[in-house]
Amino acid sequence: MRVRVVVVGCGFGGVEVAGELRKRAAARGKRKELELEVLMLDRRARFEYLAALPEILSGKVTGGEISADLSRFAAKIGAEFVNEEVVNINFAAKTVETKGKRAEAGEGVGEGVGEGVGEGVGRQIPYDFLVLSVGAEQTFFGIPGAEERSHSVNSLKGAVETKNALDRLKLKGSKKVRVVVVGAGLTGVEVAGELVDYFEGVAAEIFLVEAAPRILPAFPSANLARRVAKFLSGRGVEILTGEEAQEVSEKEVTFRDGSKRHYDLLLWTAGVKPNRLLERLELQKEKGWLKVDSCLRVAGGRVKNVFAVGDAVWFERGGLRSGQNVEEAERQGRVAAANIVRAVRGRGKGGRKGGGEKLKPYKPKNTTQNPRAFISLGGDKAVIFFRGLAFGVVAYRLKKFVERRYLRRFK
Repeated sequence: MRVRVVVVGCGFGGVEVAGELRKRAAARGKRKELELEVLMLDRRARFEYLAALPEILSGKVTGGEISADLSRFAAKIGAEFVNEEVVNINFAAKTVETKGKRAEAGEGVGEGVGEGVGEGVGRQIPYDFLVLSVGAEQTFFGIPGAEERSHSVNSLKGAVETKNALDRLKLKGSKKVRVVVVGAGLTGVEVAGELVDYFEGVAAEIFLVEAAPRILPAFPSANLARRVAKFLSGRGVEILTGEEAQEVSEKEVTFRDGSKRHYDLLLWTAGVKPNRLLERLELQKEKGWLKVDSCLRVAGGRVKNVFAVGDAVWFERGGLRSGQNVEEAERQGRVAAANIVRAVRGRGKGGRKGGGEKLKPYKPKNTTQNPRAFISLGGDKAVIFFRGLAFGVVAYRLKKFVERRYLRRFK
């Protein structure tokens, strides 16, 4: 009997699920090939390599170089791709409701859902198994004016629009340009470094603002933060910590202490929130994030055959929580796909006593307690943070190697 698996959201986690399903469904030894129908859903037409988006600003990469046609990828792995926005899920009827074809390639904030212009006729897509990989989206913490007056690099569309805004500023050329980056986490740090490269030879002031006492607050190492701060400061970035934005007006940011700072361009890199689709779904959550069990099934028991992976997921095991990063999204995607295949083959229905295997529990590695990451700093420099240590030798070249190798799967 043919089994349909619907994957909602085609970022790193969703792409990994779809590809791994095809690999594991293939015939092996005495096992026959599973009759799996894989359907991928996303409102964007192209996959976006998010880790490289800050380099759009400096012109090191183009949108075409760090994105890929999802229809082409789906065809390559024998899946179907539907370029539509998901607006709701009926878990009782096991159907996914879409809004019809939406925005053009590159548009949108979240993975699988979002607001845009132009609507088509939606549909009800049935599933036997469902994977939610809808990601996270930018949050502005309810700060007046922040969303309306800032630019971002949390999507390809946003990065390209920010680059265009920078180009317009540079063309004016009449005064020193002032750019303020709010949020000095990993993305904010990378954006600041790329801005230095962009304004090379041009009079510009770049401010990196962070509400926490130091930059890179999600990383446990103060030494890492000091090292990165020293490097960016040496390149001319002015770092302001302990400064919490309260309001954004035309060309001015007001902070909690009442101080104000003028800007010609404001970039917002301060945090993410759960994808807005999750707000509509009556599922078990933790701080808005989707809770899953040890095998990555949606928690609570009310829904059946629904898995979730990636940034939208709240996963804890042994006191460790999965980080919101590419490594965890990919690893979760592989485990979720393996468990779906086990379930389809009749495994997981009572464990070894029932003649099969139990579903595979997930073990996080890149956790919030022990994160690891490549951090680009501009100037073709980067650091690798791994097991509490920072390494700078060949870090940038290794980061770009990983990027190129990953994107080859879409060729």
